[in-house]
Amino acid sequence: MTGRLKTWFWRVRLSMARDPLAVARAWRHLGVHVGENSYIYRTVRLGRNGKDPIQIGNNCVLTGCTILGHDASTNHQLGLRRSMIRPVKIEDGCFIGQGAIVLMGVTVGPRAIVGAGAVVTKDVPPDSVVAGNPARVLCTVDELTAQRRQLMADHPEYFPDLTQHSAQ
Repeated sequence: MTGRLKTWFWRVRLSMARDPLAVARAWRHLGVHVGENSYIYRTVRLGRNGKDPIQIGNNCVLTGCTILGHDASTNHQLGLRRSMIRPVKIEDGCFIGQGAIVLMGVTVGPRAIVGAGAVVTKDVPPDSVVAGNPARVLCTVDELTAQRRQLMADHPEYFPDLTQHSAQ
């Protein structure tokens, strides 16, 4: 297969894939570094169709978010034809929530959680939970896990896995 035909093939596969592991595989074939066992949902947007310098680690989950490794906002003023680019790195074990936007030059540290709708303009420390616009650190992943454990104890009805097992 020629390069163009191969790219077309994987773009079609990407648009049709339902399984997040298959979507991750398609992004890999389009040139994005995606680690093993990472789930990328179909509604995720990675820069300019895989042409931005984006690296996604192992065991990550990316829901309907946008990762941008470029910025064309000042092209006209600077007399440039092509966008400025800076690498984005999503390290191992990260979760990026629905509607989050990670901007160019950002590193999301290992095991971090980016909340839904967050706009990430700065590096995210390892094992932290960030949310908001601009995103800011809310707590650690351990603190969030402890809060959820308490919520599970107080309100098991909020957790379908718990209520399914008790109903069987």
